[in-house]
Amino acid sequence: MKHMLRASAVLAALFTAAPSLAQDDADDTGFYVSLNAGMAKVNDLNVTYFAPTGTFGGTGTSDTLNFKFDLDSAFAFGGAIGYDFGTIRTDVEIAYSRSKASAVTLNSVNGSVVTLTASDRADVCDYLEAANCGGSGNTFTYDGGRARQLSAIASLWLDLPVGNGITPYVGGGVGVIGYEVDGEGEARFAWQLGAGVAFDLAKKISLTADYRYRQGSGVTINDGGGYGTILDDVKTSTLTAGLRIRF
Repeated sequence: MKHMLRASAVLAALFTAAPSLAQDDADDTGFYVSLNAGMAKVNDLNVTYFAPTGTFGGTGTSDTLNFKFDLDSAFAFGGAIGYDFGTIRTDVEIAYSRSKASAVTLNSVNGSVVTLTASDRADVCDYLEAANCGGSGNTFTYDGGRARQLSAIASLWLDLPVGNGITPYVGGGVGVIGYEVDGEGEARFAWQLGAGVAFDLAKKISLTADYRYRQGSGVTINDGGGYGTILDDVKTSTLTAGLRIRF
């Protein structure tokens, strides 16, 4: 909620400032497209698997396994189309990343902290359908556990030229993000804040480098038959480089 309030405040301030900050120089205005690529890092992600009562020995309305996923940094790429008003820009960006779990730690079974035996570990590996299931104690390593994200975010950016073709910028936006787990997907609300710098390579071509913090709302994905997955809010940081071309 704190991040959400900050995002709303930034957007409100930028929209309020837009009329006074927009420039009249036609060379600095117009449509643009951008492409970028870099690395995305998803914060440790809490994931809860649920199943029919009795699957994991429970007696409630359903059984649950709660895990913490430690996700590797992953390649990310995206593209945007927007309009440059001079000092204010607005765009819509589509971005994609796929992160692989380097380790998965079981936090609780049916809400209770447990210490797994060798037999328990084998049962969890079977449930996860994990090939080459390694690790020790409550931590597992295996070839699987990928978090895929596809987002569409509408953003507002404030450019702050400092001369010599160098333009830092800050901003943020809101939109939707889609998650996929084992072939099942859902879309949810997302927001982001970001900052970066553009270096002019030519009159209408710039090299960009930026940082984005994006958060997507949690989601429940039902697989049917009482089985499914619950993802907590997904928090992702990305560092990218790209090109922006104005028309």
